[in-house]
Amino acid sequence: MVEAPENSVLLSNTEIGTSWVDTKRELQIGLFLSISGSLFLSVILLIFGFGMENSFLPIAAWILILTAWRVGVVKKKKSELDFIAIGSGHPWHHSDDVEDTTVYVFDLEKKWIPLHTDVRIAVTADPILQRVLLRDGDSEGEVLARCENDPFSDVDVIKIINMAQALASAQTREEGADDEFEAAREREKTAEGVLEREWLDTEEGGLDFEPGALLRAFKQSKSGEDKGKPES
Repeated sequence: MVEAPENSVLLSNTEIGTSWVDTKRELQIGLFLSISGSLFLSVILLIFGFGMENSFLPIAAWILILTAWRVGVVKKKKSELDFIAIGSGHPWHHSDDVEDTTVYVFDLEKKWIPLHTDVRIAVTADPILQRVLLRDGDSEGEVLARCENDPFSDVDVIKIINMAQALASAQTREEGADDEFEAAREREKTAEGVLEREWLDTEEGGLDFEPGALLRAFKQSKSGEDKGKPES
């Protein structure tokens, strides 16, 4: 596990990190696989002539292997947030501070890259090296960081970064300043910005142009037929 920047904390050490992994679901999956696998293994062993007393060791080994696998899955999932850190003033930080809301990402050079609060991350693959590029806004945006494929190629990780960015932006917004999300919602309600459409006059004789391509093609074909006719 890497160390967070000064006056910040790894996202994996916050309440978000705790809820990032659905431990209950992972336990349910592990329990289901343990029971179903043990029953299946017992049947196979009985078919091949092994008694129940000889089935204990293989079944115990299966359960131990399965448990280690599910624990590894949980640890790996939680470690994905070790590459993201938040400042002490961020809403997800346990501190009462409200000043530093910076969100950081850990790049290939083992450095923490601070993100401006207006940044929204988009990910593109590096065309040459096995890594991803974190860009500002979209696939054509400025490259902000070059990072490992894992975990930044995970869509959910990018979503959590952008969510942290949105909260940081809301935290630092001055009182009375326009909320871009609320403004967008208001525009949707009022239909502001919808272009006025101008429709052509559909009354008889209102069309003062020829249907060009179709008419020209017809005239050319007609002219060709006339030229091909023998003179009488």
